[in-house]
Amino acid sequence: MKAQRVRRSPPQSDIRNPCKKLPISPFGVIDTGYRGILGEPAWARLKPEIRQRFSVRPVAGQCVRYAGVMERVELSLMGWIFAQACRLIGTPLAPYRGKNVRMQIELVWEQKLSGVTWNRIYHFRAGRAFTVRSTKSRGRCGELIEHIGCGFSMRLKLAERRGNLVFTSTAYLLSIAGRTIRIPALLTPGVTTVTHEQIEGDRFRFSLAVDHPLLGRTIFQDGEFYSDVSER
Repeated sequence: MKAQRVRRSPPQSDIRNPCKKLPISPFGVIDTGYRGILGEPAWARLKPEIRQRFSVRPVAGQCVRYAGVMERVELSLMGWIFAQACRLIGTPLAPYRGKNVRMQIELVWEQKLSGVTWNRIYHFRAGRAFTVRSTKSRGRCGELIEHIGCGFSMRLKLAERRGNLVFTSTAYLLSIAGRTIRIPALLTPGVTTVTHEQIEGDRFRFSLAVDHPLLGRTIFQDGEFYSDVSER
């Protein structure tokens, strides 16, 4: 009696990847947004590779992609609760824990918000894939805003530290009925700090830490990435 071959279904993602059909390109168009926000003295202190990476944005209809491994994806109990609750408004946080999680980071131009959408695709074990999506654009006063979904966003401050680029949230906001409301810090996951650290050549380290004023560290992620122009 012949053994039957079991056909395995491919891993399913929580949401579709909008970059799937877009051509991948390591190039883009010149964008001085980050330079203008950071200021010339701090911009000049950034490592050259970081200046290059943040001097361009994706061409409309194309996708800039990075790949790598998120070595640590950590959530405290309250971090896990925040991550699950945020799924009601979009996909701003990875809802699972993991180690050595394969990832792609795909950047596309979002015309509606005049900003760049960052799709972070996590490939967790047991076939669980999840895409975290947010869009960075300039606010009315020229500040950097990260749009999360359903009117929620974060105001971000840029800084240079030892030649690396650091993003820090200064406020969580909710836009509704033409008004923008600042959300009290205690009702948020905490202050978000993202560090883009140059390693060598096209390789860089990405780390994310979220610290609540009462609950301490709720979320932490850290991994290494590189420019990826391979076909999917």
